[in-house]
Amino acid sequence: METLEKKWYTVKVQNNREKSVSEKLKTEMVRDFNQDLNILIPTKTVSTVKSGKIKHKEQIMYPGYIFVETASVDKVLHFVKIINGMSGVLKDTAGNPIIMRQSEIEKMTGVVEEVNRKSKELYMVGEEVTVKNGPFSNFKGKIQIIDFEKDKVKLEVFIFGRSTIIDLTTNDISK
Repeated sequence: METLEKKWYTVKVQNNREKSVSEKLKTEMVRDFNQDLNILIPTKTVSTVKSGKIKHKEQIMYPGYIFVETASVDKVLHFVKIINGMSGVLKDTAGNPIIMRQSEIEKMTGVVEEVNRKSKELYMVGEEVTVKNGPFSNFKGKIQIIDFEKDKVKLEVFIFGRSTIIDLTTNDISK
């Protein structure tokens, strides 16, 4: 018995149904074809301050899509009509399922984790920092939101006695 090489595909699903569709697809693949598959739903942690309390929330990076690694995309396509919330596999103009590059998957998994780890170590929501670059250079402000995936922060600064939120990267601020 030869083993086929597994490849990554992008599957379209309904928004807010990514997790339920992926669990159902995994279960059906094992039950019907005795095949296990890898499913990736990239998420990021977004921190916000509300009523003086820091709240962390997991946010799906690509709403409406899951990424499936399988050796037989035909079997995944079989479940498109059966599983509620699943609408198809991304295809090229000729109608063939698009195979994702390994570098795209690595970017979603490895690089995102590195950026998240770096940002989490450097800054925290509620921390006071100084703006280094741009028109608000040398202004002091308090971090309101950190987007670990994009390495961005929303900073509350006081300009002319009024609170203003500005968007910056972590390279534009210092402790």
